[in-house]
Amino acid sequence: MANSHYEQEQSSQHEEQTGALVNHRLPIRLGLSIQYQLNNRLSLFSGLNYTYLYSEFSSNLYKNFSLTQKLCYLGIPLGISWNLWSTSRFSFYVSGQVMLEKCLNEKPWQWSLGAALGAEFGITRQFGLYLEPSLGYFFNDGTQLEHYYKEHRFAPSIEFGLRMYLNK
Repeated sequence: MANSHYEQEQSSQHEEQTGALVNHRLPIRLGLSIQYQLNNRLSLFSGLNYTYLYSEFSSNLYKNFSLTQKLCYLGIPLGISWNLWSTSRFSFYVSGQVMLEKCLNEKPWQWSLGAALGAEFGITRQFGLYLEPSLGYFFNDGTQLEHYYKEHRFAPSIEFGLRMYLNK
């Protein structure tokens, strides 16, 4: 609820300056992760992420003008994870990562740094489902393309995915 108020406030400021209304929705992120345990607390991970960015553009000057933008990114994260607490099925951890994403619709590459607090449910000994609320910093992609990460350099996200353990 607070985030939608923030988006409306940002949109109102942009609308006053340019006559255009821009609404960037929160990114949706899915992941496939491979993790290598260094010891019982520390692990390295990588994988493949899919991110979906959706934006709506409209204008007060031209009543019939509206445009939607749908951007899809594939990314490769590289990070380290510290296990805070675990049982045979559940674990809670913190992680940090660097990620390089390629926009599939356009030219830009997107670099980011992120930190997450995650929870995982072990399906089997080798596979788990994870949920990670995170905060990332997104570097400028060097293009004129308008999207969520351009307006929000520090951006929250929630990632859901499947993790495979190489040596658990």
